[in-house]
Amino acid sequence: MSRPDLFSLDDFPVGCLVSDLKRQILYSNVFFEKRFGHAAHDLAGADLFTLLTRASQIIYDSYIVPLLLREGSCDEIRLSLVSRAGDALPVVANIWRDDTGGGRIYWSLSSASRAERMFQELAEARELLQQKVAQLHTLSDTDQLTGLANRTAMTRHLSQQMSNVRAGQSAFALAFIDLDGFKKVNDQHGHQMGDKLLRRVARRMASNLRSDDLIARFGGDEFVILMHGDFSTGTAEESLNRLVQQLAEPFEVDSEPLEISASVGVTLYPQSEEIDPDQLIRQADQAMYQAKLAGRNQLCLFNADREKIQRDRNEELAAIRSGLAAGEFELYYQPKINMLTGQVLGAEALLRWNHPVLGLTGPATFLAAVNDTPVGLEMGRWVIANALAQLQDWHRQGLELPVSINIAGYHLQHPDFLADLSRMLADVSELPKQLLELEVLETSTIEDVDQISSVITACKSLGIQVSLDDFGTGYSTLGHLRDLTVDTLKIDRSFVKDMLTNAGDLAILKGVIGFARAFECNVIAEGVETWQHSQRLIDLGCEWGQGFYIARPMPAGALETWVRDWREHGFHDKFLKADSHDRVDLEEGS
Repeated sequence: MSRPDLFSLDDFPVGCLVSDLKRQILYSNVFFEKRFGHAAHDLAGADLFTLLTRASQIIYDSYIVPLLLREGSCDEIRLSLVSRAGDALPVVANIWRDDTGGGRIYWSLSSASRAERMFQELAEARELLQQKVAQLHTLSDTDQLTGLANRTAMTRHLSQQMSNVRAGQSAFALAFIDLDGFKKVNDQHGHQMGDKLLRRVARRMASNLRSDDLIARFGGDEFVILMHGDFSTGTAEESLNRLVQQLAEPFEVDSEPLEISASVGVTLYPQSEEIDPDQLIRQADQAMYQAKLAGRNQLCLFNADREKIQRDRNEELAAIRSGLAAGEFELYYQPKINMLTGQVLGAEALLRWNHPVLGLTGPATFLAAVNDTPVGLEMGRWVIANALAQLQDWHRQGLELPVSINIAGYHLQHPDFLADLSRMLADVSELPKQLLELEVLETSTIEDVDQISSVITACKSLGIQVSLDDFGTGYSTLGHLRDLTVDTLKIDRSFVKDMLTNAGDLAILKGVIGFARAFECNVIAEGVETWQHSQRLIDLGCEWGQGFYIARPMPAGALETWVRDWREHGFHDKFLKADSHDRVDLEEGS
């Protein structure tokens, strides 16, 4: 095995020196001769102070020696060494003491100018790195097309400004701008022309706003402006309406005149309720869409009260959807009978919410919120599916009890209604379809009677019964009755309630019953609250009824017992033994 090459201390590019605690120089390498002119044989045995200037001698005695004795080393000490020619040359010394008992001190000395040069290079490299980092920060905060701030920069600045306002500084306005007609420019002239137009729009906005207002491009043709100052509603409108007018002025791009406009939504901060930056941007965005809907090329102020109503409604819808998923909803059933014969005709399925806080609540507490919403459609499908499942259970037990369910007009007109209904019916294939009845709210069919008619016809072709609910409460009643092929008319409770004392309601009742006969429909009255109501309806020719006098809505399990009791003695007790002069229902009114 060959011996590795050995290196001498004379090969080192720094000065190497050994001395002792008595300041006697024991060794020096060739660097001292090359750099300072002192040959090794001249320095051997010499006093260390022959190499040090007077100031460095003081540093040696007062600082270096005590530090070596205490800690054993001394790093990066700046000294001045005397050359053979008598010049004082700066050096940087690193010094170590041999603590094995020999008392030797080892020196490593390098040119201070070289160290300073390295430090300068490092400093320059650090400055360049800082410049690059700052440039990257600028690029990350700048929209490359327009040179404006981008979404990231605006969001960060907005968050800081909101904090400043909370700390007592001035308020501000936030505007969201969307260009009207920009897509047409892109389609007709190409994206390159569109990009040039965006740069001109950016310059025009900047020239029409104050220097301390921040403009950001959020992407596409959307911009956001943060306007500093304690704006009132009026001053914000005035300033931004001027901008809307300026943006409606024609632009010239590559000698081509281009016309666009701007829809602007604006919101103010602070507000009565604390919000985060994203919410504030959404407020301005919502107001911008209101400006679009109002005809474009205009400004719309955000309405906090309207937003709160919408937010409350969204929260209510979320709670309802959560309740559906958690199984908090339940179907109750209210019997329908022939008041003359006592025959149980069926039952109406009525939705109830077992609310975790409010307890059992009726549809009045939640139906308005879900009207014409995806949650309403989801709820309608849930009602149909659960009513069919209950019908199938009763059918298997030998109880043939038709069930009617209320169906909203918007649900009936949904493109997937018939497909959804067919799929749910297929899941209960052994169930006779005539046991299901759809109660269509009469007023909900006004907008598109033709579509409703076709859907009703399709339902009837499946064997499903269809009734027109709340008949007489809407408009174009006779026309609807002519165009919609229904099996039953349902008289609204509002006409039944005061029929005994109100001649107008009585006349309407007679008319509805006459319509039913003329169009060969069955007729049933809801809201039968007393024995007297039932008897007057029978006298008028309406034998079918539903209401609290007959029975209140009840869970499915209770309905089975009620049907048995009704057939055994209930009808007899309520109708056959009744005294038409003094029997009244003692139960609560609806």
